[in-house]
Amino acid sequence: MASRSGIGGKKWAVRLVPSEDGSFLLDIERDRILKLNKAGTEIWQLLSEGHDEFQIVHLISRQYGINQARAAADVKAILTKIAELELSPEHAIAAPDQETNPQKQNQPFYPWYGQTAGNTHPAKVSVLVVLGALLGLSLFDMLLALSSLKYLCACVAAWPICPSRRVDSEVIGKICASVQQACVWYPKRALCLQRSAVTTCLLRLYGLSAQMVVGVRDMPFMAHAWVEIDHSVVNDWPGVKRFYRTLIAQ
Repeated sequence: MASRSGIGGKKWAVRLVPSEDGSFLLDIERDRILKLNKAGTEIWQLLSEGHDEFQIVHLISRQYGINQARAAADVKAILTKIAELELSPEHAIAAPDQETNPQKQNQPFYPWYGQTAGNTHPAKVSVLVVLGALLGLSLFDMLLALSSLKYLCACVAAWPICPSRRVDSEVIGKICASVQQACVWYPKRALCLQRSAVTTCLLRLYGLSAQMVVGVRDMPFMAHAWVEIDHSVVNDWPGVKRFYRTLIAQ
């Protein structure tokens, strides 16, 4: 993944993630995910390599065996759309590398909707952690309302790991269960992004090197967030990594 210190900078404005039929563009500044088809992806990549419109038309025409007029019309339409959306390849970076050989799930996992598959005993809820989670949900909700995803990610990335805390074997379950309970009591619907941001920060307070991961999938087109420790999913089903391509890992 990119260095955490770069989240607040301009280079984080757009992030490109390849997909089977094109790519996704994460515009972190404006809280939106855009889908590019193969032609749009190729034009975006040519722009990022420094080619101008005339050169792109020539390359597209030669590669696909179409006349210059048709290629020019297609390229013009895509460039116009990119300009309307105020996007620029100059500020784009690649997303984190996808795991070609996912590591073995070596952490207990606690799906947020209350099931405990893979765990012998249900996790215990801590009232103190629930109160902390409620406060965290409120703060991250306020941050998203007043700012953008970029600043939420910046806060999560900057959240420290407390090395002085003694980590016991039940802490992951306690935190995941407590965040889940906080989501039940929270007056608004707590989405996966806020839930995972709070879970990540609480796990770090307890000395665990947790990461918030945001992914996206093609069909149906949707985004999702979860938490990992050492590449193992802890607050969702481990299989979630097979269905979503990683956009952000903080």
